[in-house]
Amino acid sequence: MRLNFRRGSAFANKKAKKYLKNKKPEDIKSVAVIRHAAIGDFVVMRPFLIELKVFFPNAKITLSVDRNAMYGMPKDLVDEVHIIDKVFVDNKSKKTGMFSRLKQIRELPKQDILFDLTDSSLTLLMAIFAKVDIKVGYSYRAFRRLFYDLSVLRSDFVLESQSMLHQLNILGANTKHYPLEYGLTKESRDIKNPYIIYFAGASIQARCWGEENFVMLIEKMRNKYSDYQHIVLKGIKEDEQFDDIYAPFADYENVVHQNTLPLEGIYDYLAKSSLVIVGDTGIRNMAIASNTPTLGLMWAMGISPLRYLPKVKEHQVVFNSDYLKPSVDEVLNSTIQLMDGLYESNDEKN
Repeated sequence: MRLNFRRGSAFANKKAKKYLKNKKPEDIKSVAVIRHAAIGDFVVMRPFLIELKVFFPNAKITLSVDRNAMYGMPKDLVDEVHIIDKVFVDNKSKKTGMFSRLKQIRELPKQDILFDLTDSSLTLLMAIFAKVDIKVGYSYRAFRRLFYDLSVLRSDFVLESQSMLHQLNILGANTKHYPLEYGLTKESRDIKNPYIIYFAGASIQARCWGEENFVMLIEKMRNKYSDYQHIVLKGIKEDEQFDDIYAPFADYENVVHQNTLPLEGIYDYLAKSSLVIVGDTGIRNMAIASNTPTLGLMWAMGISPLRYLPKVKEHQVVFNSDYLKPSVDEVLNSTIQLMDGLYESNDEKN
């Protein structure tokens, strides 16, 4: 494997250069990937794992995860799962100590290459103490280069999945970029019975657009797109049932309150929809992975929407440069523009 990059765009120490000089991808037998994250972050990493299996065809892949965040992890794309406990299993209010974490880190079998896709203090600890030949990570914090043999910059201006693929590109992998492969569903838009999905939750409460805004938006949308079903989708959390959003529309046939769907059904359901309108949360990543158009609602200071935005016309974000929460009319106008650009001309032809 030959490293080929301009100085400053990525980093490699002498150990990495020596190790890789006479190595071919086929020679790599074991690879570990660290991803301590929630379901949306697991979805985002799937293209990386798919490309990883292609580039290292003979490697056994181990995924290291946090026990408290295993829901939706991509078990279908890895061979083994390594678990770290950040809190005690029988007392989740109490954090585990350094000794128990180091013990679990050392339980990870010897690896040829380790990829850190999380970049936290705990995963840095794993990179330091895990038994591994070459460690690959992010280096947007310069001191990280002291602990990783290979590192790339982590950009806020490209889709996060692409930043992950850069960790393979540094090794010479010619990865696919668009459309990214997620391997989750083969379904496509339901044309005979079209529907639009609304999900009012977000990763944290402060990033929720507001249930009252969704009520006003749906009222306008159900009239504008009266031939569509408008789906208020429930989440898995107690505060994601959205009864107050659905209540004003309970007597309307074209507004539906959809119960929480299991993982084995959610991707097909998303794939058949015409559009998903959603804030900063895992459902948006899941919709993108289902090849479903999305309209994201983002305004949080310090969170670049470009990191979550594939640069294709099917995905847009309502985002104000002054970081103000978008108005209902702004979201409505963006929705109409996106829908017209995707469907109006084609539907008229049909």
